[in-house]
Amino acid sequence: MLTPLSEYPWVLLSFVLLSSFLITSAVIPAVIRVAREKNLLAEPNNRSSHWQNTPSLGGVAIFASIIIVFTVAASWSNSSDFSFLQILPAIVILFFIGIKDDILVIDPAKKLLAQLVAGAIFIALTDIRISSFYGMLGVHELSYAFSFGITLFVFVVVTNAYNLIDGIDGLAGCLGAVAATAYGIYFTVTGVLWGTLLCATLIGALVGFLRFNFSKHHKIFMGDSGSLVVGFILAVLSVKFIQFNESPNTWYIGNAPTLAIAVLAVPLFDTLRVFSHRLMRGASPFSPDRNHVHHLIIDNGNSHRRATLYLSIASGLIVLFSLFAAQYSIASSLSIIVLVFAIYAVVVRRSLLVRHSKLFVQKREPAKTRAISEAPRETTPTPTLQPRPAQATSISV
Repeated sequence: MLTPLSEYPWVLLSFVLLSSFLITSAVIPAVIRVAREKNLLAEPNNRSSHWQNTPSLGGVAIFASIIIVFTVAASWSNSSDFSFLQILPAIVILFFIGIKDDILVIDPAKKLLAQLVAGAIFIALTDIRISSFYGMLGVHELSYAFSFGITLFVFVVVTNAYNLIDGIDGLAGCLGAVAATAYGIYFTVTGVLWGTLLCATLIGALVGFLRFNFSKHHKIFMGDSGSLVVGFILAVLSVKFIQFNESPNTWYIGNAPTLAIAVLAVPLFDTLRVFSHRLMRGASPFSPDRNHVHHLIIDNGNSHRRATLYLSIASGLIVLFSLFAAQYSIASSLSIIVLVFAIYAVVVRRSLLVRHSKLFVQKREPAKTRAISEAPRETTPTPTLQPRPAQATSISV
């Protein structure tokens, strides 16, 4: 009988990281080829940050990596506190609703229903939920029904916030890797094996995906099939982190909820800011626009890579700052979070961040003309409509 690899955690961790990276890297080229053959491509529109048809099924590779690695890790780890298969029903539901949306586009209400069903199934199977308010408003223990409902709400909020931040090359992947690294370090030192392996699987899969997401010649987007799955996993990690600190332990963090908010601050803050802005304009909070923070940064003339770098560094710094604030009470920590969001909401505005919008729009127009006129030019060449190579290169980064 083979010795469970849970007795050799670093071997198992290395296997999970490497295998998830390799599987994602191996599957994506096939996904790109099939997407191009079947014309399953994301077409640019007036909100897009890309100017050519691009495969948007990167979530297929991420999902395949998670399924395969988790199945193998489950049989090798013999972890007694969690079954790796308990998360699979939820992510399978989200994957299929996401891939349907990537290909056909479905009603937002159906996506929300799928998230509620997936979250409810996961909570029922694992009993991983927020059962304490850590003394906020004088409330400690929560009833099962309220605990179930608030956890389901957290799942939906985090999943959608991550889904909405997936707007430029590399951003969703990098922010997901930063969050998974933060949780992975904590679960490693506290001995939560399944949490550590879940983080490692996610990091490996996202790094494998980012190789192609940043590529100029073999680009692929994560799509809803990926962002819904990754967002849900990050929500699970957040809730487990909060639940783990509801009772004292060696690595007890008394304000775990605020630290969990800090880990996901960029997508959470930006979603709240954008929704508030739309409501103040009298529009639906779900009406699309180009007001997300990553849109503002690239509309100022920055490349996708630079915008992703800025926001990833900001996410990491927020996590580090929150660690120093871990000594404060939950009330003080929440006050700091509210103050940081208020500053963020005031600073992140188009009037302050976008100083070169006219120059950016001038660069966008030739690329749009090229995309629209591509087919007619085969029979009726119009050289004067072709954009200069320097401009096209700067836009497609």
